[in-house]
Amino acid sequence: MKRSTHTPRRWFCRLFAAFLLLGGAIAVGAEAGADKQTVLITGANRGLGLELSRQFAADDYYVIGTARSPEKATELKQVADEVLQLDVTSDESIKGLAKALDGKAIDILVNNAGYFGPTLGLGSTREKSATLETLTRSEVLDCFAVNAAGPIFVTQGLIPNLLASEQPKVVVISSRSGIINQSRNAGAYGYRISKTAVNRAVKIMSVDKALRNAIVVAIAPGHNRTDMGGDRAKLTPEESMKMVKGLIETLTPKHDGGFWYYDGKELPW
Repeated sequence: MKRSTHTPRRWFCRLFAAFLLLGGAIAVGAEAGADKQTVLITGANRGLGLELSRQFAADDYYVIGTARSPEKATELKQVADEVLQLDVTSDESIKGLAKALDGKAIDILVNNAGYFGPTLGLGSTREKSATLETLTRSEVLDCFAVNAAGPIFVTQGLIPNLLASEQPKVVVISSRSGIINQSRNAGAYGYRISKTAVNRAVKIMSVDKALRNAIVVAIAPGHNRTDMGGDRAKLTPEESMKMVKGLIETLTPKHDGGFWYYDGKELPW
């Protein structure tokens, strides 16, 4: 009777060889992933943030999206490589994000999380936003906490991650509503003055030695059809975020400290 050549030892050798080959493939994949540019987008669970996440993911970036409630960010989870918890108004939440990203380089930080403030009745948010007669202290402070202080302290918390990149970019999604000489409509006090404030913060951060070689800019995305922008807006997030992504990719030191429209046009402060 012929003796079988499939001894336990030979099977072990074959399995071990297969393991080595698999390990090599995994290592190659990890190295390939390491070559990707990493972009972190705050407030990425809906609207402009979600669409910008889609745009970057489609172009093979490593996308990290944040949301106050990641468990509810079902669409973002289908797009981003990582979904992390972040409330931009909470120091503890920012510390938690920094801890989760310890040692990871962030090439592009997009401070997108924003808050318009309460509205009155039905209709367009821009028509029904609070006027001087109905304005409250809390809504103004809430807008400042999200729109002005949020980008400052998120950027502060991620300084080590940004400096781990060869050419980090810090983007603040602002608004033309923050331009001081534009006052065609009343209302939206909290939103508008908080955007003016964050524009000033961008100028200051652009010359702060803590960020060294980072490019820091404010970008106005235009009036988009989102929950915040309302259904009368001319732009779709797909249109504007495609151009915003292209603008971010082409940022150079000459853009540093500037205020730019989604189409690449420089805006006045």
